[in-house]
Amino acid sequence: MAVVYFLIIFMAVVVVHELGHFAFARLFKVDVLEFAIGYGPKIYQKKFRRTTFRINVFPLGGYVRLAGEDPSEAEEAGSLYSKPAWQRLLIFLAGPVFSILAGYVLFLFIVSLWGVPAVTVAYVEPGRPAYEAGLRDGDLILKINGRRVYDNYTVSQIIRKGRPVELTVLRNSEKLNIRAVPKMFEESHFILLRDVNGEFQVGARIENVSGRSLSPAQLNSLLESYVSIETTSGTVKGLLKQYQYEPAKYALGFYFATVSNVLRKDFEPFRKGDVLLWVENVTVNNNVDLSRIYQLALAQDGGAYIEIQGDLIVWASQGFGSEVTVGLLREGQQVQLKVPTALVKSLLETPGVFESKTANLKPKDPFETIATAVDRCNNVLITMYRSLLGILRGTETGGIVGPVGLVAFIGETARVGLEPVLTLVALITMSLGIFNLLPLPALDGGRIVFSLIELVSRRKVKPEVENLIHFIGFLLLIALMVFVTFSDIGRLIGR
Repeated sequence: MAVVYFLIIFMAVVVVHELGHFAFARLFKVDVLEFAIGYGPKIYQKKFRRTTFRINVFPLGGYVRLAGEDPSEAEEAGSLYSKPAWQRLLIFLAGPVFSILAGYVLFLFIVSLWGVPAVTVAYVEPGRPAYEAGLRDGDLILKINGRRVYDNYTVSQIIRKGRPVELTVLRNSEKLNIRAVPKMFEESHFILLRDVNGEFQVGARIENVSGRSLSPAQLNSLLESYVSIETTSGTVKGLLKQYQYEPAKYALGFYFATVSNVLRKDFEPFRKGDVLLWVENVTVNNNVDLSRIYQLALAQDGGAYIEIQGDLIVWASQGFGSEVTVGLLREGQQVQLKVPTALVKSLLETPGVFESKTANLKPKDPFETIATAVDRCNNVLITMYRSLLGILRGTETGGIVGPVGLVAFIGETARVGLEPVLTLVALITMSLGIFNLLPLPALDGGRIVFSLIELVSRRKVKPEVENLIHFIGFLLLIALMVFVTFSDIGRLIGR
């Protein structure tokens, strides 16, 4: 079903984009020869006036074919390049604009029905700047420095600048203003071992790992190797299975909420409404605890999972055996279940099993609904733009997700509900619009650049030069698509 969802969403997004080109081409009396959904041989076609509408075999996109679209073709009446540069610019611009406007329309619909997400605090670390400033578990962050925020990413990026921040939070229906000063947090290391000999002590310090320093380069080189970790409380040996690293950064010392510990549907032998209280020796209060439980399930019997800040061990526990004891609150009564660890791992891997911990706030009236939807879209566009710049500069570590990655992501999102699916569609169509505005050959942005050059210089670029540039750009885009697809496959296999 994930593939079906992907194709429906992707085709809808592409049709909206191409509809923009189609509408403005007709507005300026450019002949539209074909409006196609998909590529390859046709399944169905019907001619209406001068345009042939067709559905093709491979539903992986679509296109609008305009008369005289190739700059080297004769400039006959009704052809694209017989029109003034400003009209061609608007035709090329219309596709991305329609994609972005579709996002605004979708967000208006989403905000009307479900409201907007509030950034929710899962856990505030005692003694950290956030706790000292008065931030508490369960607070909803509405604004930061007077700016409305809708996602964790935006809040994190502002805090990481290291400057004092003013948080507007909602607590028990009361708005509070909290001023906090970010602190530079030491780098963090997350280590998962198997076949462990020895025990880690919270509060101990790491001295070296197999005689090497505690650094990403050194530890990544030791993956799948047996290592000896020297700590101030003793030596621990084991097989290094997983390692994650977070660089030093400015932070306030709190975790964002994602899901709660309450089940939203049955997952035999667990039932809808069950409250997960603990698993073995790990108490469950928030998604941070759920994440640690998952790591301990991966560590398995005889393994261990540790979290390190700087060189200080701040959290550590032994891996779970083949079975674990789970404590639940069910219909007001505490219940204990003995279940396979693999079942708990599967429970934590399945999207939509736990209720969301984040809250949605609904606007009070239609005017506030419109203003909120527009503001949220503006925030999304700014975030996308900055993220895209980060990818191009190499500072954004998330990378680009391609078709294969989207299939998996859409499939997981569809299990959660309609709201996240529609939100994902809005994000995809807006990202398509932003991406196509990049001034790169073969994209709408590249064609817009040539139109602007003609407007400024009052001379057309030689058709053969423009064709060559677009052809090279097309080859580069194909290469990028292949690279991203293989990256997606690698991510999926590695999960």
